[in-house]
Order: sequence, then C-alpha cells, then structure tokens
Amino acid sequence: MEISKFRSFLLGRGMVYFYAVFIAGYFLLPMAGGHRKLYYILVLPAALVLWRELLAFYRGNLLAWLVLTYVLYMLATLAWSSNFTTQEAWETAGYAMAVLSFCFISGYLWTEQAQRMDHLAHRSLWLAAAAALISIIVWYSNHPFPSSRVITLGVMHHENKAACAYGLFLLLSVYYLLTESGRHNKLRYGGIALVLLALVLFTQSRTALAAVSVGLLLLVGYRALWGLALASAASWALVASNSKLWWHRVTEFSFRPGIWQQVLADMEGHWWFGHGYLLDPKVAAYDKVFDHAHNGYLATLRDGGIIGLTLLLAMLAVAVAWAWRLNALRGERIYLALILYAMTCIAMDYDRLLVHPKELWLFFWLAIGLTMASYARRDDPAQIRYHGAKT
Repeated sequence: MEISKFRSFLLGRGMVYFYAVFIAGYFLLPMAGGHRKLYYILVLPAALVLWRELLAFYRGNLLAWLVLTYVLYMLATLAWSSNFTTQEAWETAGYAMAVLSFCFISGYLWTEQAQRMDHLAHRSLWLAAAAALISIIVWYSNHPFPSSRVITLGVMHHENKAACAYGLFLLLSVYYLLTESGRHNKLRYGGIALVLLALVLFTQSRTALAAVSVGLLLLVGYRALWGLALASAASWALVASNSKLWWHRVTEFSFRPGIWQQVLADMEGHWWFGHGYLLDPKVAAYDKVFDHAHNGYLATLRDGGIIGLTLLLAMLAVAVAWAWRLNALRGERIYLALILYAMTCIAMDYDRLLVHPKELWLFFWLAIGLTMASYARRDDPAQIRYHGAKT
C-alpha cells in the first residue's frame, strides 16, 4: 500500500522533483562524491520503483533495446578482463545500472511530464548561466586573465568535462532563442547563450568548442560560420596570451594521433571481443603515459572489440536517424544537434561511457534518452506544444 502511494507521488510530480535536484547538483554541490550519492539516494531508487511504467513505455523501442544490448555486452566483457576483480566488476555493474536508469527515466519524464520538464529545462539554463558567470568571476579574481583556463564551481572540476556539459546548455539556449517568440525571450536566451559561450571559451577546451560548432551549424545553419570563426580565433588568442601555455597546448594537440595509433596497435589478438572492461586504460605514447584513450569509440573497441564498437555505432546510427526524422516531422533540430554534439565530444576525448554519475551523462546519455522517448511520442500533440518548434 505504501509503495502504491509512493508510485503515485512519483508519477504525479515527485520524480520530476528528484530529477531536478540531481541536475541542479551539478552546479550547486561542492563535491563530486556527494553528487553521486544524491543520484543513488533520490533518482535510482525512484526509477526502480517505476520499472513497470518504464518497461511498458519502452516496449518495442528499437533504440532502447540497442542501448540495453550495448550495456549488457560491455558488462559481459568483464568475464575476460585480465584485471578482473569481483569488487570492480560489481562496481561496474552498478554504474551501468545507474546509466541505464538515467537514460530511460530522462526520456520517460521528458515525454510523460512534458510541461514540468520543459519548465525544468528553461530554469536549468538560468542556473547554468549563473554558475558560469560566477565561475568566471571567481576564477579570474584569483588567476591570470585571460590566459588561465577556468575551472568551474560545482562538481564539474575538469575543464574539458565542464565545457562539454555547459556546451549542452549553450545549444539549448540557442534553440530557445530561435524558437521562442517575443523580443524579451530573444534577449533573455541570447544573453544566456553569450554567457555560456564565454564559459566554453575561457575553459579553452578544444573538444567542447568543436562539438559546439557542430551543434550550432545544425541549429543555425551556415549563418553560424562567422560566429564560429570568431569564437575559434578568440580561443587561440586566449592560448597565445601565455607563451608557456601556448607551447604546452600546441604540442599537446599532436598527442592524440599517437595515442589512438597505440590503442589500435594494442588490439593485436583482441580485435573481435576486446580486452574486457576492466583493462587498465592507460596508454603509453611519445615516451609518456596518458590516462586513457581520449576517444570513446576507440575505448569501446579496446574493451569490447569490433562487436562492442558495432553495437555502439548501431545505437548512434538509429539515434541520428530518429533525430533526423523528428526534425523532418516536427521541425525539432535540437535532437539532431544534441546527438551530433555528443558524438563529437567522445570522438576527441573521454574513455569509457559507463561511468558513475559525471558530466558525460549530460552531454551523451541525456541526448540519447530524450531522442528515443521523443520519437516514440512523435505523434503526440503535447510533445509538439512543449518541446517542438514554436511559431
């Protein structure tokens, strides 16, 4: 009886509240560990309570099944990992469960609680812009301006990861700028977009800037080229303002090809099934040791072989096709922009896609979750009203 009341509360508005607190925690909580616990306490248990609703909602959803198949296969690779330990295997399985629940509950809420989630998306832009502005001011009040790379407040403590997370909100703000009517709305979301773009530039993350460029070209079209050219010039100007930083960043830029080449060389004898998900991800190249593969596709190939990479690419291909169809049917470019943004981010950085709650969830799994749910409800007028193109 108590479970039924709790389920009714979640289906009414409670799940949205729990989800909103978790998203806000990216910007407001000071420690990453606390943020993980917030997800495990608020969102994961609630999502498990709604397993019947989620199962019914995603029944027959091709993209959902591809996501599930990819995750289960990557977990299966634990069995042939040379570094296998029971504790790490259980931890990885727990992370995978969290990723799946986040992906599925995000899409479910986005469609079944469209009005509240649309409200949450708009308010999240204000929160992201405020956090970005405060981060810039606080950082440069104690560090050289403009040469030093901004490290943001909140749990997003790494420049590249933070920039990619904020870049997602930048794309959302541009989408609302293009679709919301009224001069005040245009000014509001234009201002938010400029603040978030400044944050991305001041982090000096080339990964985020490249991904944002792809997303903006989808949203704005060729008109974005001039702005992107200026943003790129500004990004390199920031680097050039510090000679030591310039040398470090320019020489480091050439490391990725060597890292990727070494990852491929290490695949000898493991092409089909990979090394397993618990392999030490460190890569030795250029007489250095790098923390990971700096490419989500190659990391999947390393851990799961050709089979794992094929499943990942199949999942992304369906997501792109569905996002393209949503644009054709309802004029919603945002899904295609977010999917290609996510694909660009993991092509230039990052490693494993099944990790504990981190920024990767915002700019990769969220895009997939929203797309697979929105396509399932593509004929629902309520979805067009709250998430579709506005006239």
